[in-house]
Amino acid sequence: MVHLTPEQLTVVRQYTALLDTIEEGFQYVIESFANYERTQGDVVLADIFAAFGQIDTTNERSLAHFFADDSTLLNELQRFSSVVEEAWKLDGKLHDPNAKQQIVEKHVAPAFEAWKVSVMQHLRPYVEQ
Repeated sequence: MVHLTPEQLTVVRQYTALLDTIEEGFQYVIESFANYERTQGDVVLADIFAAFGQIDTTNERSLAHFFADDSTLLNELQRFSSVVEEAWKLDGKLHDPNAKQQIVEKHVAPAFEAWKVSVMQHLRPYVEQ
């Protein structure tokens, strides 16, 4: 296990909290497709995409440096690009509710969830310190 400074541990904990928040956001968005009282689905989806940018930046600028000697974790961080690829399937389809629902439910949310589970297997020991 890599030894992290207190500042680095803080970054990792904030990062994993962001992953949890995104997961909750996807739950809200998916519920909003059927529950019309959930009126902020599009706003939450936009926030998720903004958070994807933060993840990408943090992967490159921070975590890749913290864990430079952990090739397995570095590979997991690079696999985030597959989540982004799934999100690009929404390009030009955000105004089509049926297409948006299908892509979010069948592609983007499951890709994110699978990636999160995998990356958390590597980060959990640091978060639990």
